[in-house]
Amino acid sequence: MAYLCIGYLLKKKHITYEKRKYEIFEFIDYVAGINFTNTEHKELCNILSGTNVGIYADALNEKADEDEYVFLENDLIKDIESIDNHVNFTKIREKKLAETAQYYLRNDTGNGLIKLKNEGLISYLQKSEKDFDEDEFEKNTDISTMYSSIKKTIISQDEQIMQILTALFKNQKVINSDLNMDLIAKLKENILIYGSTGTGKTEILKRISKLYKIPIVIEDATSLSETGYVGRKITDMLEDLCLAADNDIKLAEKGILVIDEFDKLAEKSGDNQSHVSRIGVQRSLLKLLDGTLFYFDNKKFDTSKLTVVGLGAFTGITDGDDYKHITTDDFMKYGIMRELIGRFSKTIPMNPLKKDDIIKILKESDFSPINTYQKLFEMLEVKFEFTDDFIEYIAELAIAKHSGARSLKTVFDDCISSALFRIFAGEYSSISLVRPDIENNKPYILTKTKK
Repeated sequence: MAYLCIGYLLKKKHITYEKRKYEIFEFIDYVAGINFTNTEHKELCNILSGTNVGIYADALNEKADEDEYVFLENDLIKDIESIDNHVNFTKIREKKLAETAQYYLRNDTGNGLIKLKNEGLISYLQKSEKDFDEDEFEKNTDISTMYSSIKKTIISQDEQIMQILTALFKNQKVINSDLNMDLIAKLKENILIYGSTGTGKTEILKRISKLYKIPIVIEDATSLSETGYVGRKITDMLEDLCLAADNDIKLAEKGILVIDEFDKLAEKSGDNQSHVSRIGVQRSLLKLLDGTLFYFDNKKFDTSKLTVVGLGAFTGITDGDDYKHITTDDFMKYGIMRELIGRFSKTIPMNPLKKDDIIKILKESDFSPINTYQKLFEMLEVKFEFTDDFIEYIAELAIAKHSGARSLKTVFDDCISSALFRIFAGEYSSISLVRPDIENNKPYILTKTKK
């Protein structure tokens, strides 16, 4: 399976400065490429434009060796809108080259990069820690704007988005106030968000991380281990948060730590695959949530004002897909310590996604593969149409995979991939997406280019 992708070509390298090792992404070019999986099941991107044609850039989320090319896809929709809705790769590339500088730093565990710094690399590393402006949150962030933006992407979770944003905004108001620490501790909420796979838990926080003016990192609970075992420690997550805050420890202490796959920390009785350190990680998280001093790299990190958000599917915790009536006892039976679940004062169950919700996502979400491919075909000057029957067909395939909206891109790519080569070859001038039937077993109808 292959598809056209457009975004940033970067070069990953590691440098050491003042006895500390930094992972650096050097900007190379803004390019178009073909993303595909090779015979070794490795995802690659073959660059098709610019001065680096033919380079195979590894997917950004894959851990690469030093000095290796990587590729970060870009959402074209906003860029196209910025040039009066004209699809013009040359103009978009010129715009991107003009607004970028030289270096990026990772802002979480493979989910994105900190905004490019405009000063030189060494001057950036030499930059002294600045005091946190307590009014910065209010000056640069608007809850209504964020809510409107996120619900354009995440469909059928309006109440959940509102609850998450309200909790995060309340926390920032509290921790930046003159209240005493005891009262702050009582008012500040840690948040647990749970629900079926593909309902938008992680994507909501990813969208918030792009809009928020405070440091947020999204970490994977499956990589954590108790001290003494192989794996990442609690302090590694706090170190990532410091990096996201440009090493401003005061700012990082008021940031948001998102722990994805939180349900994977469950210690289930009779589970032969259960890792001996899971219960140890849960105990370590108790200290984090209680507000404790952690020490690493000669830094002292106080978690008293830190907001922690847990995300988990908790598959099997309920017979169906309705998570609204789950209790503390249910979490305990699943394998989460009572003390730990009790530290999350705000729990938010996600709505299960039905067929109608998937159809709505396909038609309305700015993350829909229908909308993104429409922009692609406009760029290729290929007429693009689809029927309501095709939308229902895609929704049915996605529901059958039991992975919610997460599988939409895969399902859509599988339907259209066999037609893309011939379209890229210039053989066809239009494509119409339809539900397959006995006469036409393919989910598309192609029209040949007139010679």
